[in-house]
This record gives sequence, C-alpha cells and structure tokens, in this order.
Amino acid sequence: MRRQLAAALGLAFLLTACGRDPLGARVSSEVGVTEFGPSDRVEVPAISGSTLDGTQLALAGYRGKVVVLNNWASWCEPCNDEAATLVATSKRFKPLGVNFVGLDVSDQDAAAREYTKKYGVPYPSILDPAGTTLASIPSVPPGALPSTLILDREGRIAVRFIGAVMEPAFTEKLNAVLAEE
Repeated sequence: MRRQLAAALGLAFLLTACGRDPLGARVSSEVGVTEFGPSDRVEVPAISGSTLDGTQLALAGYRGKVVVLNNWASWCEPCNDEAATLVATSKRFKPLGVNFVGLDVSDQDAAAREYTKKYGVPYPSILDPAGTTLASIPSVPPGALPSTLILDREGRIAVRFIGAVMEPAFTEKLNAVLAEE
C-alpha cells in the first residue's frame, strides 16, 4: 500500500510539473543539472517582491547581466549544505558582474534572517512565503528546494540545478554562461 501511494504521489508530482511550462516534456523532477541551449531557453516570469531587509527587488532590474537565482528555505537541510558554496561563489563572481539573488520559500522571517546571518549571505533574498513564486518558474518542479537557476543576460534559464549545487559543476556552468556573447 505504501509503495502504491508513493508511486501515485510521484506521478502526480511529475504531471503537475510537466504541465506548467513549454519545457515540461523534456524536464524531470530528478535531482541533477540540466543545461538548456540558447534556442531551448525560456524566460523566467516577472519575479519581484520584498526582500528580507524590506526593500523591493525585481529580477528585471538585472537584465543584461548573468543572474544566479537560488531557491531556498532555512529549514531545508540540502539548502544549508549548499550555503557555503553559494556564498563563496557569489563573492568570486561579483567582480565579473554576476548577480546572485535568493528566493526564500515558505519560511519565517526570523529563521530566514538567522540563516543569512549564520552563513554570511551577501546577496538579497526575495520573500516567497506561500511558495507561489517558486511554483511559477518554468522548468522547476513545484516545491523544488533547493533549486538554483543560472539566467543568461536575456533573463532566460540557461542552467537548472535541482538539489544542492556542487563544485566544480556549479562554477563550470556559471563560467560557460558568463562566456556567452
């Protein structure tokens, strides 16, 4: 009975994810890295909102630059596991014009602030308390935490990580998108 329930839930999850975007037929909810060629890339929706410090932020303001969008929550263990990698990489790539933005999903403000303090997160995070922004992102299964997107200069998804980012793959993929004209 447990296996049947797990299989049914897994199928429902995949069907929900696949029905949300034009890449749905090609993407899966499996943990891993997916690269999208320039002709296969889709634009992220207009993501904006209040940040942990109360300012307003819109990804559209970064158009023309490479952006890393990391979807996280303080209670997510794999998010905690990848935090040091994201912080170090953001510091290394900031001089190259790469912008990192977090999307804090289904979290409480105090816990989110503690997370950013604990890991020394130097970049802003948009609050997504209901998870609706995460659920609107094409090619990312609803509720996929952590997940990280590398957006090209046109605001399109070039690389998708489901699960914690890992080195050296993260830096290699970021360098490849940064090298694009």
